[in-house]
Amino acid sequence: MRKTTRYHSDRFRLNNQLMWPILLVLFLSPFAFGSTKPSLWLLWSLLISLCGAVLFGRMALSNARFRIAPRNLPVLFCLFALLGAFMLFQALPLGVLSSAATSIADPGVLITLDTISLTPHDTILALVRWATYGLLFFLVLQITSNPQRARAFINLLYWAIVIHAVVGLLFLLQFGDTILGIPKWKYFGSALGGFINRNSFATFLAFGSVLGVNLMIERMTERLSGKGDNSILGTYLGKGGVVIIGLGWLILVITLIATNSRMGLFAGCCGMIASVVLALAKKSANTNRTGIWLFLLVIPVLVGIGMLGYGTMFLERLGHVGDASDVRMQLYQQVLQMIESRPLLGFGGDSFEYAYPLFHQAPVSVDLVWDKAHSTYLSLWAEYGLVFGSLPMLIVAIIVLQLGAAYVKAPGQEMLIRSGLCVILVGAVHSLVDFSLEIEAVTFAFIAIVAAAWARQFELRNAGTRDGS
Repeated sequence: MRKTTRYHSDRFRLNNQLMWPILLVLFLSPFAFGSTKPSLWLLWSLLISLCGAVLFGRMALSNARFRIAPRNLPVLFCLFALLGAFMLFQALPLGVLSSAATSIADPGVLITLDTISLTPHDTILALVRWATYGLLFFLVLQITSNPQRARAFINLLYWAIVIHAVVGLLFLLQFGDTILGIPKWKYFGSALGGFINRNSFATFLAFGSVLGVNLMIERMTERLSGKGDNSILGTYLGKGGVVIIGLGWLILVITLIATNSRMGLFAGCCGMIASVVLALAKKSANTNRTGIWLFLLVIPVLVGIGMLGYGTMFLERLGHVGDASDVRMQLYQQVLQMIESRPLLGFGGDSFEYAYPLFHQAPVSVDLVWDKAHSTYLSLWAEYGLVFGSLPMLIVAIIVLQLGAAYVKAPGQEMLIRSGLCVILVGAVHSLVDFSLEIEAVTFAFIAIVAAAWARQFELRNAGTRDGS
């Protein structure tokens, strides 16, 4: 056996083994209240770092090359590293460059700082999370660099999200409306699963619903292309058939409605409908266009039926959209004041909870603790400034352009790329008015799906040099 063959074989086995601990982290992290606590951030960081150490160590021992190395994504890597370096800069005691924070709510308050960040220790934790996200993206790229493994990975992730949906419904309807048996202190009557916020759970479920639609479309396409069991019975009722996937999707949609998250359901519907539109827009001889067109009818019908059984509170909340919008606009105006006061340096990563009280005043309610900006875009600008706070959005925008170009050039339907594009759409829409992507468990799922999509576009771009490992 030639050395290169052995190296590729070692890499193949290593990536197969690496898939399972990564999936375990993706599956367990939502159960821990969505992983909103620093101890959990450090735990997942440790586990993912261990996976990274094993990968790098064994690749070095085998003298093998990464299928997708950092040099293959130079722009994304540089932008990612630049924001990480700025987070570190915010947390450093700069001395001569020290700054002060003034309060609009109480003009007599002046906080003198020797760091740019209002809370440097929290900014270090933000840096740890940021590094964890980058490493997770890189690890999933390695796992999903093989197309068969990528589809197995996405299938397993899809069913993991379905399990969370089942758990959410059970603890809502059968186990006393609790969070995994723990009494709730808010969001009564809403499905939460292992999360403590219904909107975050809704975004997580919306990712799963997008995967469900795309997996069903792919299964129907496989029949026409002659792949696998291409009989009608096998396609729809066999193992991994449309009906089986559809049952999971039905559970996801019902649970999504039961979260009573207005924007979560809207974002989920945007992602599902966009999946269908992208599939129809792709001209391919093997596309079951009639079946795909049916999804455009099934999605609103299914959502409407789900509303009848599980959407009473959701419909009541729809009646208060106007009041909620007024409150949010008042909050956003004050967050914009924060951004105006420090447009370049920001208040530091994860400092919003402590910086906002300096600007909090009527008419925004003082009976609530506003620890989030309820808009991830505004939160990034408030914490990192307009330049560096825009880097995550720029990274995602570049990925969207790359995925879009790959999808257009691909010879047929590409489930992974379409899923990545539509999951990004879900996250982008919901992030306008909420903070789901600031919850680690949700971000993990987002990164995993997008990385699997990016790996597929890289494979298509380099089809001539594939070795299947």
